[in-house]
Amino acid sequence: MKIRGFLGAAALLICPFFPAHGQEHTVAHQWNEQLLEAIRNDFARPTVHARNLYHASILMYDSWAAYDDSQAKSVFLGQTFDGYTCPFDASTLAIPSEDAAVKEAQEVAMSYATYRLIRHRYENSPQAESTMANIYVQMIIQELDTSFTSTDYATYGAPALGNYLAEQLIAYGMTDGSNEVNDYANTCYEQLEPNILPEIP
Repeated sequence: MKIRGFLGAAALLICPFFPAHGQEHTVAHQWNEQLLEAIRNDFARPTVHARNLYHASILMYDSWAAYDDSQAKSVFLGQTFDGYTCPFDASTLAIPSEDAAVKEAQEVAMSYATYRLIRHRYENSPQAESTMANIYVQMIIQELDTSFTSTDYATYGAPALGNYLAEQLIAYGMTDGSNEVNDYANTCYEQLEPNILPEIP
């Protein structure tokens, strides 16, 4: 799952956005910043972006909860969420015995999950090229391989779990009534009043 460090240094030269002191923050904080920058690079769509922020939060929380030894309850993973069931066999996920390894697994899972979600949700935004470069560099900084796409978490652990979580949440998003498949086009609202014309008193 590792990529050589010199690639990360080279990628920084082409990245238009990355927090100057990113390593001082948690991985969750860094991915939140990437999502906020993706929102800045997109159209002003408050409800769409609120949904994306919520879904990214679910992914990051469940990535943490899956490896939490206090048996934290997940929100989406292994649950029926708004009528959508996300299967999960916790017994097949290897939990590291050392705290540092647990933290690393949590961070890797949340990184892959959030990377996949942002990549999917913002691939058609006006400044998609900038957003894709930003999240690619974020993965390079963390020495994670963006070409790894397996969702077999029983075999490959944290990276595959992150991919699986994102895959399932993206699939759920196609059923949640947002009409994401048609770029969130209105399905029920009917305007009764004409548009306001500011030039007319």
